[in-house]
Amino acid sequence: MILFFAASILPQQQEITTRQKELGGLREQIESLERELKDIGQKEKQNYNVIEKYSKQNHLINKVINSYRTDVKEKEYQIAAIQKEITSLEKTTKKLIENYARYISAVYKGTYKSDLMYILDAESLQQAVLRYKYLQEFSSQRKKDLEKIKQNKDQLVEARARLNKERQTKNSLLAEKEKEEKVLQKQISEKKQIVSRLKNDKNALRKELDAKKMAEKEIRNLITRLIEKEEARKKEETRRLAEAKLSAKTNVKGELPVKTVDETELPQTFSEVNNLSSFANLRGRMSWPISKGNIIRKYGENTNAQLKTVTINYGIDIKASSDLNVRAVADGIVSAIDWLPGYGSILILTHKDGFRTVYGHLSSITVTEGERVRPGEIIGKVGESLEGNILHFEVWNQRNNQNPEIWLAKK
Repeated sequence: MILFFAASILPQQQEITTRQKELGGLREQIESLERELKDIGQKEKQNYNVIEKYSKQNHLINKVINSYRTDVKEKEYQIAAIQKEITSLEKTTKKLIENYARYISAVYKGTYKSDLMYILDAESLQQAVLRYKYLQEFSSQRKKDLEKIKQNKDQLVEARARLNKERQTKNSLLAEKEKEEKVLQKQISEKKQIVSRLKNDKNALRKELDAKKMAEKEIRNLITRLIEKEEARKKEETRRLAEAKLSAKTNVKGELPVKTVDETELPQTFSEVNNLSSFANLRGRMSWPISKGNIIRKYGENTNAQLKTVTINYGIDIKASSDLNVRAVADGIVSAIDWLPGYGSILILTHKDGFRTVYGHLSSITVTEGERVRPGEIIGKVGESLEGNILHFEVWNQRNNQNPEIWLAKK
């Protein structure tokens, strides 16, 4: 049981070690930005570039929080496994003790007066020999039971110690996560004050608009990289399947028959995506990413009233009201989390049928890459820009961006 448990948690421990290294790198970046922000004077803080620094720092702190969140989940898995192990040991030990108690009770009550009398009471020599062998096996089993009871009790002591240690570690991780969340809220509050002072600054608005133009190109690049990565993995899986089938056909004579390899037996990198519900069927009835909000910037060409400039929007911008929670519009896998100037923290979900959705300008993200999310599940919160709490939302089919309005349900 212990060996099985150790083998099952080894990959999780390796992942935690990797995340701890990543955590160190994130903290270095956060501290570097913190030093930069401290060196900026109060007057210089009235600048759009400072907003971007806060936005980048918030993104990094959020990654630290998500790392702690993942570690906590791993600890919960380990705690559950240890608890299961303890329950199993307790049941086995209880049964062994009960069996041994019945044996002692039988001897005490005279059911078995003595081993010798039990043999001498036999009606024949053959029966006496059989009784002698039975008593030997019976005695041997009782000794094994006693040894097993002791062994189980020792394992229980060890397992309970491990359980206590894992619980302490989990509580420590939760405390660290809570501390980082307080830091994040403080940074968000500081950024909000600067945003409030720059809302009517045309120069700041122009810089934000230029940053968004660059961000749109990078979003397209991110989508392209995800598609290329997916295509490369599918080719690799197809190649491995073909090799496995060829190996089965060309089996050397005299060897045991090789089992024909089925596609389902090979690692399916995108099997989770294949198991998702259809995205194509959601056209015109897809749920909104925020429960209460109005579209302030439509798909395609848009004119900025303050700057009198025309821009191209590859998605739509939705202004949130009271509810800042951002929800997944469909069944999907978190395939990318990144930070881009202009849009801050962005998240990309991969859906079935070659579709992806993009959620930009998030103040916080509550999911991690590789995680499956359900329709309506909260994935983050809307951040505040110079125009207010606005979510940038895009829909892509392979390399082609779509008008999200034809997908969303009519209000």
